[in-house]
Amino acid sequence: MRRQFIGPEKRLLAAAENGDANAQFNLGVLCDSRFDSNDRSIEGNRAEALKWLLRAAKQGLSRAQSRLAELYAEGPDAPKNCVKTAFWFQLAMANLTGAYRQTAQSGYDRVTALMTPSQIAKAQRAASVWQPTRQETSAPIASPRSR
Repeated sequence: MRRQFIGPEKRLLAAAENGDANAQFNLGVLCDSRFDSNDRSIEGNRAEALKWLLRAAKQGLSRAQSRLAELYAEGPDAPKNCVKTAFWFQLAMANLTGAYRQTAQSGYDRVTALMTPSQIAKAQRAASVWQPTRQETSAPIASPRSR
């Protein structure tokens, strides 16, 4: 059974499409989930999850950066994605605290243990120059009408 967006999920989708990084993160987590709102098992949608998490991560949302790195690390192309995975974990660690930071640090340590020094350096260089980008909204925001 595929996920169908209804009620609050439709509003979440609309907010995500309009560039809200928190909505994009939540939608990414929801798409990766294997349960619907009634806790029934459904097919997750990894591609959709990656799409929404990447959009939120690019805007600088640390939780999205960490979750995106986790999906890359767990994915079928994990060996090919090691530099990308380390990059996103490193960005996430810079702004997370507590247990979230520890989770990102553990993920970073796991992936870098499998990398060459030049791959680690490549991820570190990319993270050192990275800047967040704000997403354009997909629909114009209505302005109040003057009366």
